[in-house]
Amino acid sequence: RPHAFFRREGLDIHLDLNISLTEAVEGARVQAPTPTGPVALTIPPGANTGKTLRLKGKGVAGQGDQLVRLQVMLPETSDEELRKFVRKWGKRDYSPSRPPA
Repeated sequence: RPHAFFRREGLDIHLDLNISLTEAVEGARVQAPTPTGPVALTIPPGANTGKTLRLKGKGVAGQGDQLVRLQVMLPETSDEELRKFVRKWGKRDYSPSRPPA
């Protein structure tokens, strides 16, 4: 059956996990749900949206793995302090690779 936030692929369980900008930049330990209960997950410093972390043995019946894909989320409300910081940030003109238009 479909689940609210887990997806099954074979014996593996997939989860998209929202993290804050601070957690992505600095790294952090956060709680992540698994089918058998929450676990502490280490977010490495500099993590980007789409980075996938593997929880070995946390898949279906303890045989597969749980794959946690990180989603960096900005605050829902406008944050003038963050905008001011980005305007002054030395790497403001950094452009990640993108497919050709």
